[in-house]
Amino acid sequence: MATIDREHVLEFFRHHPERPWHVHDVQQKLELEVEDRPALREVLGELVDAGELIRTRRRTYGLPKHMNLLAGRLQVTSGGYGFVIADDRAVKDLFVPSDKLAGAWDGDRVMARPDPGTLDNGKPAGEVVRVVARGHDRVVGTLEYARGYAILRPDSVRLRERVLLTPDSVGTLAAGTRIVGRMVWPEASGEKEPFAEVDEVLGEADDPVVETRAVIVKYGLEDEFEPEALAEAEALGARVPEAAFKGRRDTREIPTFTIDGADAKDFDDALSVERIGGRGKAQRYRVGVHIADVSHYVTEGSALDAAAQARATSVYLPGRVLPMLPEALSNGLCSLVEGEDRLTLSCFVEIDRDGNVHDVRFAETIIRSDARLTYEQVQVFAEGDRLPEGKRKLERDVKVLLDLAEVLRAQRMGAGALDFDFTEAKVDVDDRGALHLTPVRSNAARRLVEEMMLLANRLVAKELHDAGVPTLYRVHEDPSEEKVRTLQKALQRLGYEVDLDDPSPADLQKVLKQAAGKPEQQMVSVLLLRSLKQARYAADNLGHFGLAFDHYLHFTSPIRRYPDLIVHRVLRARLRKKLTKAVQGRWVDEFPALADHVSERERTAEEAERDLSKYFHAVWAREHVGERFTGTVAGVTNFGVFVALPNGIEGLMHVSQLDDDYYVFLEDSLMLMGKHTRTRYRMGDRVDVRILYANPVNRQIDLLPGDQEMPEVAPDAEVVAGLNAPQPETLKTPQQAATDADAPPTARALPLRSRRSGGRPSTPSAEPRAAARRDARRRPAAAATPAAKAAPAPSRPARRAGAAAAGVSPRGHDLRAAVEALPDDHRVTPRPRPSAEAPRRLLRFAPTGPETRP
Repeated sequence: MATIDREHVLEFFRHHPERPWHVHDVQQKLELEVEDRPALREVLGELVDAGELIRTRRRTYGLPKHMNLLAGRLQVTSGGYGFVIADDRAVKDLFVPSDKLAGAWDGDRVMARPDPGTLDNGKPAGEVVRVVARGHDRVVGTLEYARGYAILRPDSVRLRERVLLTPDSVGTLAAGTRIVGRMVWPEASGEKEPFAEVDEVLGEADDPVVETRAVIVKYGLEDEFEPEALAEAEALGARVPEAAFKGRRDTREIPTFTIDGADAKDFDDALSVERIGGRGKAQRYRVGVHIADVSHYVTEGSALDAAAQARATSVYLPGRVLPMLPEALSNGLCSLVEGEDRLTLSCFVEIDRDGNVHDVRFAETIIRSDARLTYEQVQVFAEGDRLPEGKRKLERDVKVLLDLAEVLRAQRMGAGALDFDFTEAKVDVDDRGALHLTPVRSNAARRLVEEMMLLANRLVAKELHDAGVPTLYRVHEDPSEEKVRTLQKALQRLGYEVDLDDPSPADLQKVLKQAAGKPEQQMVSVLLLRSLKQARYAADNLGHFGLAFDHYLHFTSPIRRYPDLIVHRVLRARLRKKLTKAVQGRWVDEFPALADHVSERERTAEEAERDLSKYFHAVWAREHVGERFTGTVAGVTNFGVFVALPNGIEGLMHVSQLDDDYYVFLEDSLMLMGKHTRTRYRMGDRVDVRILYANPVNRQIDLLPGDQEMPEVAPDAEVVAGLNAPQPETLKTPQQAATDADAPPTARALPLRSRRSGGRPSTPSAEPRAAARRDARRRPAAAATPAAKAAPAPSRPARRAGAAAAGVSPRGHDLRAAVEALPDDHRVTPRPRPSAEAPRRLLRFAPTGPETRP
């Protein structure tokens, strides 16, 4: 019996698109024997399950694209409708109304059929015809009881409002308990509706430990290593053996040092400076960028490699790190610890004082770090003070690098690199559980490290590109024509006469310079961010628009990023002259799928980091309710103003709190304006606010104008909603809901409901902008007309109680709905960590954007 290769079968369908094929036709065309037909049927079934092929009712098989079907991943918005993000990047995303999701959930891989017509704004629409693979195995949420049923209310506003639970799995758990439900899907159970079983009990709500675990489960993160990977790490020992030094360049006599945050534990990059000739302005230096050689220890095909590839990145949650590699490596053998011999891959750059690169060499090396410096220590030195005692012998070298960093940065800016300077609210949780929030901005010390890493990344990318060697690039593609047109119109409304026909990075940088120091500076920055695509990994060198580099990749963090580890393997193979045609051919086949995987895991990790950070932001805000701050308007929507406090934390000042006038939202200008007073709220404006309310579980912070008195404190929404109701004596099963007229309405086969729209099914005929604008209004009449405002608005507790009584969760404060209101920005995707990418707090306004850090 022949061995049937899946790729070989797929190739047959790609080369024979003229019609669907029966299994016996495929067998004959592939010259297989009759006895091979069962195995062929199994392979065809696997391809159907994977979404690669479609099986028709006549039991024929064909490629989806020849059957007017689109394969992709579904993203469901908080408004209830969704978008199919096509696997083929050249295909536009498909809008899917809420009543045409066919039981698909956010994150599912689906097959969708485009409709012949399009929406009013020219975007294609369609419907889901089949779920190929579910995106959720487990769902995190809160346990509730209603009408005799146990119910899981998912945390995510993108998932269905409620999921029925099996009574046996619930046991005697109290309402309000945070749980993890293991989903049982209709395709497995035969039921019409999905249900869940309690898989893990997290604990009581609003506890940092519970929330951390909830985020880990919610985003599918790995917090434990497989025994095989741990065994391999332990077998490597704690010290570098002398045998590993063979064939490496020994640089231990060159003064070398690391610069990291004070709380860092994994040091994967070190720097050195050698003076190699010339004097004065003609002075030349050999700058060494030394990166931990993780590839020496994590070999291809090992258990350690499998674990690292699956994770793809370390995840830095507040108070906890989920490393890509076991700590024996990440904090031990691979970390460039002060005074310890370490194996590295080094980039030696011969450079002059003007930043001109004269020569580049790469080598496998041994280093010994002479000092561990922190950003704070180097910044103090940059401002005119001294380095700490015992480290002052490095001051001349640090000064050289500080000067070179500013020169290199000026060169990048001159080439048009985009630089968005925003504050990040860094969350730290110490060993005693105390919360610390620190505003983080770029400074000379951070720029030193960033520019040296950017330099090394760029030079390695050029080396591998020029050699024609396959690798993983970090790419940032040019903005689309559609988004550029939208940007130009928005800028023209603000009075900027700019020509953005086929814009270069320098064109956009010029806009940033024009806006610098003006009231609309932040608004212009946000508009530019929204016009740009998201940086990602790719097997092709597509350049980096945001950094204005023709060649760029990630080489400098192999301890925490898998793409960097891949680049190290490729570079080491080149240095050792082991780049065989077979190896390169395998990489060419594997790297495209690997690039998609690591890009997806990066986005997931960053979304998890942001989610838990927002929890701690709300914890801090709850401890400062009633206090007054002067903040900066960070965003404006039709339902209110987002204000960033001095420490970087954001809250929402709802339009209903602005009781001095009737405010209208001017979407084109991203501004709220009073009809009579002409008072304006625009991004970048300074405003006085008080913290009114904070709900950490919902990641919610409410603000009110600073000159208003605090209202009476109300009970928490969940208490008002009766989440502490006792468990019924007898629980009904999910199967009973199909015939139970008294079943919770959101648990029956109804259209997906939006938490923001008060439980109303989304209107399928409405295009995304109108639907999102409607669903985003927490109180639709709040900013409309004087007549509407004349009626007294219900109190916050009453509003929440009414929503809870209707089976709807309190609406969260989030700009995602505002993003969804924009037809070009419906992908609410996570941005990279602020230390390496665009600012975290602008995510809601800028779901895609450039990368301005290494």
